[in-house]
Amino acid sequence: MSENSDLQEEEYVALEAIYGPEFIQKEKGLKGTHDSYVVTLNLDQDDENLRSPRILVVRFFFPPTYPSNDPPVYEVSSVYCGTHKVDDAMLQTIDNEFQAMFQPGEVILFEWINWLRDFLENEIEKPDEDALCKQFKLQTLEEEQTKDEVPIEEYNTKEIRTNRISVVAPPIYTSPEPIVDRKSVFKAHVAEVHEQEQVRAVILKLLEDKKVAKATHNIMAYRIVQPDGHILQDNDDDGESAAGGRLGHLLQLTDVKNVVVVVSRWYGGIQLGADRFKHINNCARTALEDCGFIKQNTNKSNTKSKRKK
Repeated sequence: MSENSDLQEEEYVALEAIYGPEFIQKEKGLKGTHDSYVVTLNLDQDDENLRSPRILVVRFFFPPTYPSNDPPVYEVSSVYCGTHKVDDAMLQTIDNEFQAMFQPGEVILFEWINWLRDFLENEIEKPDEDALCKQFKLQTLEEEQTKDEVPIEEYNTKEIRTNRISVVAPPIYTSPEPIVDRKSVFKAHVAEVHEQEQVRAVILKLLEDKKVAKATHNIMAYRIVQPDGHILQDNDDDGESAAGGRLGHLLQLTDVKNVVVVVSRWYGGIQLGADRFKHINNCARTALEDCGFIKQNTNKSNTKSKRKK
């Protein structure tokens, strides 16, 4: 089995040398388990401004019998590649081709990756930025439309801006210092709002900034106190699964009212795992504190100073 181990290590080193450490990363397995190799295929790495780049993450495991007898074990970690859902039919095609390509005794990962890249290029078209901008998640704000209003989806972004928004966007605060982690960048935008039209106005105002419009994700949440005392609230993931709900939960926990917060994330090509949620909420909390919506806790520091006296 030592020959297999040597071939596996040589294959990993070769792939890292060809594509770089950001493309393939070795993760140590827990005691008694094998190491895994995480491959991040970014078909649009030359276009850093795309909001939804075509990225597919695949995790490979080398059994002790690879390559002498058995192929690598793998799992596709991505649910979407760009805006295209990775469905069962696509997974079956990938699996059929992988199995057909393997020949006992020969390392196969390089051939698998090259075939997969070509397959994805042919299967999934590069995102249309104009279409993506129009699809920014404004549908969550449609609940208060009157019966004689024309549905939002029948308008493009420009038409919404000129024909539908009857209020001026309130002042928007943008965090001066972004959070940067493994080339991903997070920035928060906060505004005081008292009606849904103001939420719409804030979003459209932000989208006028080309950099914000091309962010990979613009996660949004808001809470508005109604005249009857009830709270009107909603959130939007904008493709970052579960992020909007977590951001909305932050507003609930901190009892923030009459505010909309948008966190822009520009993806840097490296998966952050659960850290991305931490950065989104920390970024939002800091901006809310800067604006006075969340009171900074100074009790601990005051207590410490009193003790010193």
